[in-house]
Amino acid sequence: MITAEQINAAFGAVAVATHVLASSTEIELQRRARLEQFKSEAIAAGQIDGKNAEAREGQLRALLAEDYGLLEKAARDVAQDRMLLTVAQLEVDRCKTLLKLLEVTGGQA
Repeated sequence: MITAEQINAAFGAVAVATHVLASSTEIELQRRARLEQFKSEAIAAGQIDGKNAEAREGQLRALLAEDYGLLEKAARDVAQDRMLLTVAQLEVDRCKTLLKLLEVTGGQA
């Protein structure tokens, strides 16, 4: 048997997970923009002088290692939050399936 509390909890979990994912996505976008700004500033200041794209990228990664690390953490957080939203959505789907089963069986499930 499924209860109204279970259904409400499932939909509530989706709402919370959606907000958390939106927040972590915003943080990732801010960190990505900040990193791009720092990269542009480093190039403009002449701190990067590699002869090819790979060398320049290596110099940027060394110079901005902390910022790259923060961006990578933000990307991992987004992936984790996306997975939690998927799990919450699966619980809503489970509730819907149970309700259909009760409807089909006349409440005898």
